[in-house]
Amino acid sequence: MGSGLSTMKGSGTKGNAIAPARGATYGADYDVSEAIDILEAAVGRLSPSEPSSRNLQSVCALLRSMVQNERKGASMPDRLAPMVSVPEALIHCRPPTLAQAMPGGSELDVGVDVPPPLDAKLSMQIEEWSFNLHAVPDAELPALAYGAMIKHPEFSEMDLNKKRLWRFIKEISSRYRANPFHSFRHAVDVTLASSFLVRMVQRRNPEILKDPQYVVALLVAALVHDTDHLGVMNGFLQATRHPLAVMYNNQSILENHHCATALSLLERPELNFLAALPVENQVTIKRFITLCVLSTDVTTHMKFMKQFSALLADSSGASITYDVVMQVVIKAADISNPTRNLEVYKPWIEGVMKEFFAQGDAERELGLPISMNCDRNVVDVSNCQVGFIKFLVKPLFSGLAEFIPELNDSIMPTLEANLAHFAAGGT
Repeated sequence: MGSGLSTMKGSGTKGNAIAPARGATYGADYDVSEAIDILEAAVGRLSPSEPSSRNLQSVCALLRSMVQNERKGASMPDRLAPMVSVPEALIHCRPPTLAQAMPGGSELDVGVDVPPPLDAKLSMQIEEWSFNLHAVPDAELPALAYGAMIKHPEFSEMDLNKKRLWRFIKEISSRYRANPFHSFRHAVDVTLASSFLVRMVQRRNPEILKDPQYVVALLVAALVHDTDHLGVMNGFLQATRHPLAVMYNNQSILENHHCATALSLLERPELNFLAALPVENQVTIKRFITLCVLSTDVTTHMKFMKQFSALLADSSGASITYDVVMQVVIKAADISNPTRNLEVYKPWIEGVMKEFFAQGDAERELGLPISMNCDRNVVDVSNCQVGFIKFLVKPLFSGLAEFIPELNDSIMPTLEANLAHFAAGGT
């Protein structure tokens, strides 16, 4: 269904045209509210026992909510974190008989051209921790992500369908919202950081990520880890009883949504780049994608760090397993901005604070307690970064540096310099 509600035009139930000018129009000449009326009327003629009846009723209710959220003059809380589409899992996950009947052969790949290899200079630059992704235009980000992934030999060692991988990346890029921080650019940044750290891990211990499934799952997870991020934190969704909070029982709400959306898209045959693999390999890769995406929930950080520190204390990390490495890599990549040069770090700060303050404004309007770091009237951005580095970033990267000593020379000095900069009141 997507977010293009204006496509619901031209024909209604029993040939009724959708009339203009009674509500939100979404830029079209037809009225969405009346389109929903027609759909509800059609649903009303179905028997309540029809399997699709309840689902269609839910869709109508969601569509009405979406129209309300987009109305002119909507308040900040109504404009923030709207559901712009039916959750992907309700659209693309089908009963077994239907799923098996769907086409999945080479005919789906006709006319699909993958991007050319990255040029030599760019190919080298993206392997540098200091690479400035802000200099890359939005339109070039999907091809950059594709090129960064297939540089890893694991993507060639497995029988992955490269054309469908490219389609999948483009589709994922379209599902990221234009948030100031949690955008597709952030996803690509985390993918490049994960790629960098994977190479460091492989140099330190070639055996730990030897199975190509681990690398494929980790890098795909990095790309999809914030798919359809709503631009607010889990606490806001829980406090406002957002549909996703209800759906996921207030447990890792956004992370579950990101993962479910990505894996649901993978159910579309033309996007399923895993289709040629044995079923057990497909299951394994999806399981590790899920593990990695869910591990980006910041509320799991302290528990994970306790586990990771205990493993580091045991024979200098000899007990650390591939699944722990996968989690620490994506968690580190996700919060790696403070480890970059200031000119790269600062635009990320600006973006995340815009999101925080928008949430705080909505919370104030709703009479809710304003979340930490979200009150534009009292938050000091420099102090905010000091706390972020001291309590989240530095402990994680310090532990990772124990496991990969090379980080002590290449990354930790920059992190320390940035901490000193903001502790001194720098902006």
